Amino acid sequence: MKINYTFFLSESNLRRRKLRSILTIGGMTVGIGLVVFLVSMGFGLQRLVRGQIANVEALTILDVSKGESTLLELNEEVVEQFNTMEDVDSVSPSLSLSAQVVHGDAVTDVAIYGINPTFLSMEGIKLKEGQEFSSEKANEMVITSTALNLVGYGNPDEAVGQELKVRLLVPQKIEGSSEEELVSREVSVKIIGTLEDEDELSISYIPIAYLQNLGYSADYSAAKVKVQDDKLEDYTLARVKVNDEAALPEVRKRIESMGYQVDSVADTVGQIDQIFVVFELIVAGFGAIALFVAALGALNTLTVSLLERTREIGLMKSLGATSGDIYKLFLVEAIIIGMTGGIIGIFVGVGGGELTNFGINYLAGRLGGEPVDMFYSPMIFLVIILLVVFFVSVITGVYPARRAAKISALDALRYE
Repeated sequence: MKINYTFFLSESNLRRRKLRSILTIGGMTVGIGLVVFLVSMGFGLQRLVRGQIANVEALTILDVSKGESTLLELNEEVVEQFNTMEDVDSVSPSLSLSAQVVHGDAVTDVAIYGINPTFLSMEGIKLKEGQEFSSEKANEMVITSTALNLVGYGNPDEAVGQELKVRLLVPQKIEGSSEEELVSREVSVKIIGTLEDEDELSISYIPIAYLQNLGYSADYSAAKVKVQDDKLEDYTLARVKVNDEAALPEVRKRIESMGYQVDSVADTVGQIDQIFVVFELIVAGFGAIALFVAALGALNTLTVSLLERTREIGLMKSLGATSGDIYKLFLVEAIIIGMTGGIIGIFVGVGGGELTNFGINYLAGRLGGEPVDMFYSPMIFLVIILLVVFFVSVITGVYPARRAAKISALDALRYE
């Protein structure tokens, strides 16, 4: 019996028993739809949380610092060593210091970070308003809305373009001595941008060269190293901004062996991924129970169909159909039921997630919130679901197909 004729007979048999077939396919649809809907929610929440913590670039950054060590140095010489290492593309050092910002009679403390303006993305700086630094030595700053609110700006965005006084403790050599003392110095710095301020921190960024011109030495608090894109497998760094998350553990191990402290946003994201893997497995387990029940329904449908069609099977065999043909007929019926329910279930699960996303984003827009997608279905996940459905369909059809194939044509026609 040709395979296309086998499909024709299987489809005809299912159409003759429409209600039973619809109910069985409906059970598969509910089971698969539930699996897709629940697991898509897990993927969506995972992607949402990861996006809130860090962007893709931040996940490839290792931050190197001296930690508690008083023996290590992280100065211009060390930064240059990083720069000359094989596969290193660039290094972004930073200075950190405490200061005060003054606006009228209002004064507030602020943490100032001196950075290389060309590496704003490496530092994870997201401008809300304004523009980037005009040069490496400009007396300009970007500052959080929290700091501006503390010094009296009701609308922080209005501060862009205005001057702000900053009080710094600047190192200055003592006359007649090689030692230095810290001297309070007030400088006027132009605000060129405000920062996205979700953590409500009082922070400001200033070009590192400007701070060094004021007298600060190149003794950095941290450094970020970016490696080239064409040799992702040969990292030899500490504190690295890489383009391959898989390389981070080995790179981190090498850097820590040098004595430096290494931190990464990837640590937090890795813990989040582990939590969501457990969550996705749990919700997939609930969906699998529904799929198992649906598979039992399909098995029951095929078994009942077998009992009803014993005479038909005997007649087919008497007309020349082989046991293999009967086996394939029932197996194809099981696959048609499973795959039809699976494909419809995928559309139901994905469609339900998209409708939920639309509803949430509609409410968020009406209430002034930001749009979010709580449901996300990776293509590889949907392909795996289809493969699982096919496998379950085959397993479901094996038992009734074997029973049907073993029916004797003589016995079937004698007793039916």
